[in-house]
Parts: sequence; C-alpha cells; structure tokens
Amino acid sequence: MQDIYFGREQTAAKHFILRKYLQSLAFKVLLGGYPTLTYVDGFSGPWETRTTDYSDTSFMIAIQMLKDAQLQMKRQGKSKTIQCFFVEADRAAFAELDRAVKAHHDPSNNFHVHSFCGRFEDAVDLIMKVVGPSFALTFIDPTGWTGYEFGKVKPIMQHRPGEVLLNFMFDHVNRFTAWDDAKIIASFDGILGANWKERLDARLAREVAIQALFSEEFRKSGGFQHVLLTPIEKLAERTFFCIAYGTRNSKGLETYREVEFAALKDHGLRRIEARQSIETERTGQTDIFKLAGFKDVPAVERQLPGIRADAQQWLLSKLRAYDIALPFSQIWPEMMETFMLRMKDAKQVCADLATDDLIRASWREGGSRRRTPSDDDPIELTPKGKGDIGLA
Repeated sequence: MQDIYFGREQTAAKHFILRKYLQSLAFKVLLGGYPTLTYVDGFSGPWETRTTDYSDTSFMIAIQMLKDAQLQMKRQGKSKTIQCFFVEADRAAFAELDRAVKAHHDPSNNFHVHSFCGRFEDAVDLIMKVVGPSFALTFIDPTGWTGYEFGKVKPIMQHRPGEVLLNFMFDHVNRFTAWDDAKIIASFDGILGANWKERLDARLAREVAIQALFSEEFRKSGGFQHVLLTPIEKLAERTFFCIAYGTRNSKGLETYREVEFAALKDHGLRRIEARQSIETERTGQTDIFKLAGFKDVPAVERQLPGIRADAQQWLLSKLRAYDIALPFSQIWPEMMETFMLRMKDAKQVCADLATDDLIRASWREGGSRRRTPSDDDPIELTPKGKGDIGLA
C-alpha cells in the first residue's frame, strides 16, 4: 500500500511537526497548571486528503492529539478543558470540515469544537472570545501569502499565554516578490511590512534577506522572545515553505528544536525513498545498495557536525566579547535560536570546547562525573581560549 504522503513529502513534514509539537505542548501546558488549552487553525481545509477519516489533515491530527492528551490527563485524575477553533473560507471545504469536526464536539467531557465559515482575518474577534485566558496554540497554514496580515491578526499573535506555528509559503513569496507589478509588491506589505523592498538587507542573498525580514515582522507582530524558521524542501533542492515558530518561553524553544530535528530526519528519509522510487520506475532497476540495506543519511544529520562547529566559533566569540563567565542558562537559548541545534547538541558544543581546553569544564569540578553542563554551570574561557589561536 502506497504511503498516503507519497508525492506530498513536504506535507508529511509539516504534519509531523504539528503532530509531535502539539502532543508535547499539550502535556506540558495541561500538567503545568493551565486548566484549558485552545487550538486555533486559521486555514483548515480539507485539501488534498487521501483518507476517508481525514487523518492526513491538520484539523484531524489536532483533534486526535488533543483528545488523547485529555484522556491521559483524565486517567491521572486531572480534569482539563480542550477547545478547538477551525476556520475555512471556501464554502464547499467548510461544509466538509464542519461535518468532520462537529462529530467530536463533546461539551459533557469538556471537549469543545467551534467552526467558522469565512476569512481568518474576519474571525479574530470571535476567536479571542473563545480563547479567553486559556493557553492557545495557533496554526496558520495558508495556500499563499494573504489572509493573515499581521496587523489584522495581531490579537491572536500577541495572546498570552500562547504560541504560533505558521506555514510561510516561501517558494511562492520568493518567486512573486521578484516581480515589478506594484499591486503584487503591495500584497506583501501585510507580512513583510511597508516599504519592504527598501528594507531588504543588501548584504544577504535575496532569498535569505526575505526570510530574515519575514522573521523580523513575525517576531514583532507577536512580541515573541524566540522565532525559528524550519525550511522544508520538495524533491527539487529548493525550499518550498518554512514553518515559522514563535514563542516567549525558552522551554518551548527547547521542545520545538527536538521536534524539528526529528521531522527533518523523517523528511530526509522520505525524500530519499521518493527519489529511489522515481528512479526505479524510470529505469526499471532496483537500487542494489537499498537491497543490501545501505541507506543514505538524511541531510539534517550530515549537516549537524558543521552546525556544531559554527556554534563553537559563535560561543568563543561571545565569551571573548563579554570577557566574563556566563551561566549555561544564558547561553543555550540564544545558541539554539541561532543554530539548528537540540539541547544535547548545545551541551555537546560546550563539552567539545572543554575537551580542547578552550573553556573551563565547570560541570566536572568538585568530583562531579557529569559530561555536559546544566543551567547553573558557569561557562568561561580558559587562558588558552582567551588567546589568539585562529579560532575566533
């Protein structure tokens, strides 16, 4: 049986992130003292579903994850409320959506499902009434770059406590921002800001500059402490879209980086399998290396050593600039926002520098057998690390 995501590998990666992050977030929020968790889906669909139960749609993935989390809370004797708010502008799609999600509306068990037929931007006031003081995760997954102007959806973006996942359709934006049509240029103002062309960083490649400007506007619109962009590629070696993640909590950053790495690893394997299947169909020959059990390494794993090396240089430069010891708790959030690293990678960066006698292994002092630092451990340069040895 063919994988339901075959030919839609980028959609699989998006749903992987949504599923795993929502699962992790739900337990942390509900165990952390919040009585209610609200999930908002601004562009619900369904689109291109290949299942009769909609299990390959964002709205059903969310319902399944949240119902499971609520059930597990109930088994622990904790009564928690879940709210879902789904928005879809297309009337035919909405009718299909409404039938599917309303079957899960169960107020007697504190599971509430709301739906709205119309534009996401027009649903803001109603969404905010439903959200109330609850913790909210908002998922914005448009098919283009309009319908979620930051100025119009700002109340949702800025809701506290809350976080936002947004599918930034980079490939579309990258292609159309190159046009000189004044109307098209103006259509990007809602997500890139006024006079965005003049504000692009000329020192960066155009694609990178667009992503940087979008990140800046996304951060400002939500007042986020941390913003990450996860690039998702199609089979062609180009970024198709980016998942933008905004949070005001370093622990959210830590959790997301774990999910992101797992998603990109899974995505890399799917792309490898898809290429092999296409090649086999084209040539009629099966890959002998695949038959022998050899597998290509996903890009994210190949890139990790280089990313760690870059993070080492960044940390040395930072410590030299401050010229004082910094607690690891002050270092890892900035490192993990700057580089695509998990917590264990950030810790290993410090451990490797200590092995090279460039920073002090404070976490091993006093007879400790710990191999990597914890939040309270001071990170500071050794005399060798302070010297000019061509590493900065």
